[in-house]
Amino acid sequence: MQSTQHPAAPGSSPRAPRPRRGARFTPGRFRIGDAVMVLAYAVLFVAGAASLLTLIPGFKETFNTAESAAAAVNFIIYAVLFTGAMIMAFPTLVHSFRTFARHPWAKAFMVPGAWVANLIVTTIVLVSLGGAVKSENQLAIEGMTTTVPFPTMLVMAVVMGPFVEEYIFRHLLIGKLSRKVNVWVCVVISIVLFAGMHFLGSGSFDPMAAVPYVSLGAVISVAYVLTGRSLAYSYLIHLLNNLIALSVAYFLLPLVSGA
Repeated sequence: MQSTQHPAAPGSSPRAPRPRRGARFTPGRFRIGDAVMVLAYAVLFVAGAASLLTLIPGFKETFNTAESAAAAVNFIIYAVLFTGAMIMAFPTLVHSFRTFARHPWAKAFMVPGAWVANLIVTTIVLVSLGGAVKSENQLAIEGMTTTVPFPTMLVMAVVMGPFVEEYIFRHLLIGKLSRKVNVWVCVVISIVLFAGMHFLGSGSFDPMAAVPYVSLGAVISVAYVLTGRSLAYSYLIHLLNNLIALSVAYFLLPLVSGA
């Protein structure tokens, strides 16, 4: 027997379909702009081409210290990549904030919860292996606290840096690559490349230096998948992680050292 549909009453509008529970945020297809961004990131950071800026006559002399010059190079490069990533993924970023429409309090709580989980796992692994608890990035930040203003580092390390990395390592390597490859295989690829980039970029070849980045990459990647590939959610976790690290280096450590 065929079901009959009753027409809507005069003057009323048809009901909008309810959103699917647990619906994914579609990252879309891999585009030429994405390829350009991956290539630019690889050349500038992995291959070290960003350091070529220091060869510009008068560039180094503009700054009082080598740390200030290095921070300026990173700021310029991140500003360029951040602009490109926003152009490519801003609609996805905005739309993926809708992940908080379901269980908003639980998901809001899990942003700092994910950071705490990452901290605990990293500390347990490093202590059990007899390594230093601080990552190379944290040590680098601490070295810049006396020469680079906090607002500059805030924009670079908390706002721009995390979004560029989430765009590359989560949005592209998991969100878009999972259209062709199993999503958990993509997660492993993302974690390995995320940790490897920071490991090589730190200039340290001690395997212990990769542990904090493996842990952070795993936490963020799993959260990204479980929230329906929400770029906004992974960005918030990464942002919070860097904000805490930066705040500790600029405000807490000087108090402890001066005590």
